[in-house]
Parts: sequence; structure tokens; C-alpha cells
Amino acid sequence: MQKSLSDLRRRVRGLLVPARGARRHLLPGLTLEEFFAELKARDVDYVVLRWFDSLPEVDEGEDIDLLVADDDLPVVRSFMTTRSGPQRTQKFDIYSVSGLPGSDFHGVPYYAPRFARELLDSSTWLRHRYRVPDLRHHWESLAYHAVYHKGRASGLSTGATDPDEVRSPSDHDYEAVLSDLAVQLDQPAHATLAALDDQLAARQLRPPLDTLERLEPTNPWIHDRFFADRPPVEDLWRGLAVFVLRDQAAAQVDVAVETLDRDGFEVLDVVELDPAQRSAASHRLRGGNWARGPWPRSGGTPHAFVIAYDVAPVIAEPDRERGTNQRIPQAKERLRARLMAGVAADELYNPVHSSDNPGQALDYLEILGDHTEHRLRPLVQQLVDATSFPYPVVRSLGGEARRARVALVDHPEHGLTVCKLFRPGAVRYLERELRAREEFGHLPEMPDLLERGDNWVLTTRYDDDRSHRRRRLPGREDAQLTRAAAHQLTRLARRLHDRGTFLLDLSAHNVVTDPVAGLKVLDLEFLQEYQGAAPALVDSYSFRGVPDGVAGYDDPRRTELTQRTGGSAFHPAVSGSSVEALLQAHRPFDAARRTVVLSWWYVRFLSRQRRRAARRAVTTSRPGRAARTVVRGVRERRRSR
Repeated sequence: MQKSLSDLRRRVRGLLVPARGARRHLLPGLTLEEFFAELKARDVDYVVLRWFDSLPEVDEGEDIDLLVADDDLPVVRSFMTTRSGPQRTQKFDIYSVSGLPGSDFHGVPYYAPRFARELLDSSTWLRHRYRVPDLRHHWESLAYHAVYHKGRASGLSTGATDPDEVRSPSDHDYEAVLSDLAVQLDQPAHATLAALDDQLAARQLRPPLDTLERLEPTNPWIHDRFFADRPPVEDLWRGLAVFVLRDQAAAQVDVAVETLDRDGFEVLDVVELDPAQRSAASHRLRGGNWARGPWPRSGGTPHAFVIAYDVAPVIAEPDRERGTNQRIPQAKERLRARLMAGVAADELYNPVHSSDNPGQALDYLEILGDHTEHRLRPLVQQLVDATSFPYPVVRSLGGEARRARVALVDHPEHGLTVCKLFRPGAVRYLERELRAREEFGHLPEMPDLLERGDNWVLTTRYDDDRSHRRRRLPGREDAQLTRAAAHQLTRLARRLHDRGTFLLDLSAHNVVTDPVAGLKVLDLEFLQEYQGAAPALVDSYSFRGVPDGVAGYDDPRRTELTQRTGGSAFHPAVSGSSVEALLQAHRPFDAARRTVVLSWWYVRFLSRQRRRAARRAVTTSRPGRAARTVVRGVRERRRSR
């Protein structure tokens, strides 16, 4: 009984749980001859990639590698299980043309989709039972596999002149097979990694740079061949990024430019690709894979390049040497969400691709022609010069730097001071900071202005004793304010409103309390003027935020506490009071009422934090992981039908 239950559980797990990679196992009770007969009967578009001469006999422990058309992948998988049970069955590695999830190779298609399609279209029957590559594609696909997938693990010589080279052992004699195929093709039989790479490159089969970077971690030869002696990218280009808009987003170029600007990228140029450039980009970028992937629909092939520059890239390990900017994937995700806003769930697609580092970005620009880098160089140099701090930097003061970078600098007269340096595309935010300091400088909450430049302001370095904060809300950056601080910020909003202005994004983390200077508001970039008549004080945008549907204002990114407020400082979770109560004169029991409100919100966020921690503990447990993978497997099967 116990054995029967174990077998049933293993069978269900094998059918429902998605494998992490391409590995599958033939269903128990099904022979190889029956399996391939089923593929032939169903007219499945596939090919056995290599080591097929002895089929249906397969050496002990060996797997069978299949390349399958995307549309036929569910059919092939229907004869497979993701786990091997007590009855050992034949192992398969199953790859799809476009590298669909679970049929890819380290996140990229096994072969470039164009070449994979050629493999399938040119395949031939072996003994009328098995689809295999024709002679030329057999050599090309095996050489590609040996060079870019296996590297030294293929047992091939690197082609170097080192007489002491020691070859790695291999489970197959790649040199003999490739040499024999080359003789049959009447072509050079130099089966070394370097020679094969040169021949594949001559046939335009060498993977593009971004794909080589994906394959490099599991193939050290790729690093030695393509990256070890590659000169580092000139520091001038460290912030360069190329965002590739696909066909489905062709009408949203302006939206993309606006979104990237909002995320802190200076857009240098937008190039709509001509037919030749579209063809080159389709084959050269993203591994040549522009299929739908995990999305219901494909976003299409490349349509336009949005060439941008990040003046404050975040370079982190382990990609510091390559200069991978951590802000690019974040900006790409927000851009993707913006471009697909309002798209039905069953119509979703991937609208954008991007470079990951400056080396890739420069490689992308080569598609546009050699003149592009030369044309952009003075623009980038001018941008870099304009965003250099005017005084020696002691340390960066962090922040997201979407509009400005902030640093502690050493001024020759004022000593240690704070410099806020704005990028060229954020000039309007600089003007607001200056207006706040100059026109409203008499207000005690405004920071002083020691000096200014074309794109920077210099301010006193304020210490922060945090006396305006009661306690931090669990799981959030926001902190609850003292009664005095909440009322002081309310008075500031009232005074701004009396002058026809309002301030968005007023929050506890934008406020400091200096032991000498008192409470200061540090972020004034969203100080704006009403375009028409100002609303009643209680409806001031400082308190309520810009109403939905009202255009013409810069609105910071909304958070949970700013959905209906201009800044989190006026949310009851932070202030302890409603806006109406903040504007009223002191009433009896105000202190007790605030304490109750603040405590209620604190407990609410604490409970949420603990629920999330408990949920995380459950989902990361072994039973939780199994349940999640089963659900994911069911969804994948439904989607593939």
C-alpha cells in the first residue's frame, strides 16, 4: 500500500511539477520505438540533434537531445515526466526553437532561432523512423554545441600553441566525429575550438555578444576567447543603455521616452530602424529570439532604439568589471508595465528589450552604423561634464538619483556642505528647489542656500537628531511623526497654499531636525504652482495630492500612503490625524485620539509584516515549494493547450 501511494505521488509530481531545465524522462511503459513512432504519426516537427546512429539503442546513462518546434513542445512533453521514478526510463533534454521556459539553455535559446528553424526544415529521416539533421546542419549544430556549450569539456584542443596543453576528458569523441563530417562535406577538418569558432563566425553562426555573456559562466573557454583580452569599455560610456522597443510598442515611443526620463535616464536619441537595421537587430540581439516566451503573445521584432544615458549608474558585484547597471532592469520593468497599461491579460506581450551593460550597448549601436558612436560621443561628454560635482566629493548621500545626485562636498569657504546636482533633463526640478530657497527662504522649514550653479545648489549640512519621529512603521521607510512635527508641516503647507503653491512628496524621510536650525524639509523638487484657482485649504494638493484626471503637474511615484495624500506626512498612519483635524485648533483629548490612531496603524502594519513573514516561511518550506510548483505546472499545462 505504501509503495503504491509513493508511486502515485511520484507519477503526479512528474506530470505536474515543472522541471527547472530541459531534462525530462520518458513515461514508464513507453519504449523509444513507440515514442518516435508516435512523433511520426502526429507529424511532430523535431530533430534528434546528435549521437543518433545507434537508435533505438542508447548507451547506459546517456540522454537524447531533441530540438522541437515551439508549437509541438506540448505534444513531446505529453510523453514525458519531469522526475524519474523507481523504474528508470530514458533521459531526454528537450529544447524549443525560441527557448520557451523550461526548454532553454541558461536563459537563452539552445541555438539562434533562425538556425534552429533551418535545422528542422532541412532535417531528414534516418531509417524512416527518426528525424535527424542533414549532413551540413549536423556538422554546424555539433560544432556549435562543442564550442559554445561545452568548450574545453568537449575534449577538443583550444587551438593554442601551448605544447603542454592538457585536454579535458569528454564522454564523446567530438574531434573524430567533426573531422569525419568535415571530410564528407569536403571542408577543412581542423577540429579545434578556435578553428571551429572561426568557421562558425564565417557562416554567421557565432552567438552575439549578449548571448556569449550568458554562456560564459558555464564555459570558461568563452571568457578566454572573447573577454579575457577585451579592453575595458571607456569610462565615458559607463552610463550608456539602449532600450529596444518592439513592434507592438511602435506607437508608444513618446511614452517610452517620458517614462525613461522619469526614471532618471537622459534620452540621447530615438532611432526608428530601417528594414536592414531591423533584420540585423532581429538576428544579432537577444539571441535572435523574439518569440512570445512566457507571455500570451509576442511583442514582435525590434522597431526602434531608445538610446539613453544614466548619469548615476549603480554598478554592483559580481558584474562590476563589465559595468552592469542595476538600474536598467528596474527601469525596464517599470517601462514594460507602463507600455502594457490597460492591455487585457490574454493579450499581454513583452514590449521592450534592453542592453545590460555599456559593452552590450555599444555592440547594439554597431547595428546603426559606425557613425553613431562617433556622433554620440560629444553629447555624452557634455552630459558627463555637466553632471560632475563642482567641489571635491567626500561621500555620496545615496538616494535613487532619478533627478539629482546628492553628495557631501568639501567647500573651500563653507567646509563640509551638501551639494545637490541635477541632470540636464531635470532643470524644472532645480528651478523649484531654487524658488523654495529664495522666495520662501524666510520660512523656518526651508533649508538655506549657500551657493548655486547652473545645475546645482549648495546647502548647509544639517545634523538630524530625529526628534520629529516617534517610531518607524513596520516594514516601511515611513516613520510616525510627533504631534509638534505634524503641526509644523501642516503650517508649512498652509503658508504655501496661501501663496498659490503646493508641495508634493512631503514625507518623514525628507525631513530632518537639526539641534540648532530646527526642522528642515530637504526635498523641494515637487513645489508647484496651481494652474488655475487654488482649491479650498482642506483640499490643497499638499494634503490630498493631484486629483485623478488632472494633467499638467509633475506627480511623484505613488506609494500606499500617498494614494490619497500629497505626501505621506499627512496620512493618518504617519500624522495620527485627518487633514481636517490637523487644520483645526487644539481640541480636548487630541493627544489621546492621536495615540489611538497611531497605535492602530502601527499594529496594522506590524500584523501585515508578520503575516508576510509567516507566508514567506510557509512558501519557502519544502511542502510550500512543492505546492507552488504544482500550481505553476497546472497553469503551464493549461496555457499550452
